[in-house]
Amino acid sequence: MWSAYSWPGRCLRVNFVVSLDGHVKDANGLSGGLSDGEDRRLFHMLRAGCDAVLVGAGTARAEHYKPMRLQSEWARHRTQKELPRLIIVSASGNVPEIEGALTVDGTDLPALKQTYPRILCEGGPHLFASLIEQDLVDEIALSISGVIGGSGALLPSQVNDSFEPVHTHLGDESVFTLWSRA
Repeated sequence: MWSAYSWPGRCLRVNFVVSLDGHVKDANGLSGGLSDGEDRRLFHMLRAGCDAVLVGAGTARAEHYKPMRLQSEWARHRTQKELPRLIIVSASGNVPEIEGALTVDGTDLPALKQTYPRILCEGGPHLFASLIEQDLVDEIALSISGVIGGSGALLPSQVNDSFEPVHTHLGDESVFTLWSRA
């Protein structure tokens, strides 16, 4: 699986899990209820290859983000010496205090791509839409959960004709895809 999701030299990759009917949040308003064991494994693998994890402040608060760490299963594959940098995007400045996190206001997202060669965006949907609108997304790692129902929509219409599939694999209850800018 590591080679299928290997990071190109420079890349801003977005990672999302959606329900079978396209929701990004479960009945409790979190993404965790949509995720199965294989999705969590992929989540941690993607983190191990990046230089920075980008997340919206609302998602960081709702999903109870903690300081960056890597699971040993994937850390051994990592070529970088430092842990990925957690970057929280907030226009209001209302961000959770997380040790080692950098806070940005969202106006400097293009500059982040110059500073961090491999960025993994973990959400939320508003940040993803902003990245798409600014034409900053290079790849989308989309997990489609077997769960039906929930709330929130994900894919802005700009995604439909801009990306093509480069990898798909099946889990017990989910489909995992990787899309690259066409």
